[in-house]
Amino acid sequence: MPQTGPWTGDPVWLADVLRAEGVRLVAFPGWRDRGHADFKDIRGVMAHHTGSDNASAASIANGRADLPGPLSQLHIARDGTVTVVAVGVAWHAGVGMYPWLPTNMGNWHMIGIECANSGTSPTAPHRTNWPDAQYDALVRSCAAIHRRLAQNSSRTIGHKEYAGRAQGKWDPGAITMDILRGDIESRIGAVSKPAPRPRPPVPVGAYADILLFRGSEGPQVAQLQRHLKYAYEAYAGHLVIDGVYGPQTEAAVKEFQRRTHGLKVDGIVGPATAAALNLWVGPPAA
Repeated sequence: MPQTGPWTGDPVWLADVLRAEGVRLVAFPGWRDRGHADFKDIRGVMAHHTGSDNASAASIANGRADLPGPLSQLHIARDGTVTVVAVGVAWHAGVGMYPWLPTNMGNWHMIGIECANSGTSPTAPHRTNWPDAQYDALVRSCAAIHRRLAQNSSRTIGHKEYAGRAQGKWDPGAITMDILRGDIESRIGAVSKPAPRPRPPVPVGAYADILLFRGSEGPQVAQLQRHLKYAYEAYAGHLVIDGVYGPQTEAAVKEFQRRTHGLKVDGIVGPATAAALNLWVGPPAA
C-alpha cells in the first residue's frame, strides 16, 4: 500500500506555512498551477544562489531560452522577500546524487529555493554578501517547510552537495551548509512524529549521469529512440529518431517500464531504466 502523508503530493500549502513563519511573502501570478509535473514525494529542500544579486522572481518563473521555468518553487530577494513561484516540479536540481535521493531525480523530490545572490566564490566565508534579511528568510523558509513535513534540518541540502560532482555546481556560494542546517534546526524546534525514512536510492554506476524525460532534446534522446525502435520493435517500431523526447517516446518508455520488473512506470529514463535498457553510454551515435 503506498505511503501517504504531508510529504506526498504537490506542496499547495507552501504559502500558508511561510506566512505562519513570519516571512514577507509575495505570490507570483499563477503559482498554484505552475510546474512541469507533479512531485513524487517531497524529501527535503535544496538551496541555490541565482548567480546574480539582481535575479528576479519573474526570471525564476519564466526560465531561460534553453531551460523553461519554473526554475524553483521559491525565490528569495536580498531584502528578504519570499516569492512563491510554483507548487509543481521545477527544473532546479538536474543531474546529481545524494544518499537518500534517487540519482538524478532531485527535481521530483526536492523543493528548490533560489536566492538572488552572486554566491561570491566557492571558498568565501559563511554569509559573505548574504544580507541578514535574505539569510533569515532562507532559514525561516526551510524551517517552515521541514516542520510541515515532520523533517529535521538534515533534509536541507545545497545544490553543491547534490550536483557538485556531476555538474561542478558550488551553490549556494558563501554558505557553509552545516552552519545553515544548525540555524534551521534551532528554528524548527521539536518534531513529534518524524517522517518515514526516504526510500533507498536507485543504482548508480555507468548510468549515473543519465536523465531523460518529456521535453528533453539532443543526441542522448536520439540514442534512446534508436535503441527502442530497433530493440523493441513490437511497441516502439513507429518511433521517429528526431532527438526530441515527445509523447510517443514517453509512451514507449512507459511500455518498457511496464514490461520490466522493478521499474517505476513514470516515463522518465533515469539510471535504473537506462541500465535495464542497456543503453550505450559512450560517445553519441552519428
